Amino acid sequence: MADNAVTRFLTTIKRYAIAPEQFDGVLIAAINVGLCLESGGSDRVADGFNDDLTRNGRRFSCLPMRQT
Repeated sequence: MADNAVTRFLTTIKRYAIAPEQFDGVLIAAINVGLCLESGGSDRVADGFNDDLTRNGRRFSCLPMRQT
């Protein structure tokens, strides 16, 4: 799912000449589409993702990146 969301994001940026300051919104939209498709069309999954971002978004930016 993640690779599809990234592909959707990159395609949208190229097709519509998205400005860098709009990348966050476009990426979130691409992830939401992927979540809806993977869940069989349930918008509740994307709503949960959006709720997590709303509740924790500021905190996410403060967390260190994990090394894999």
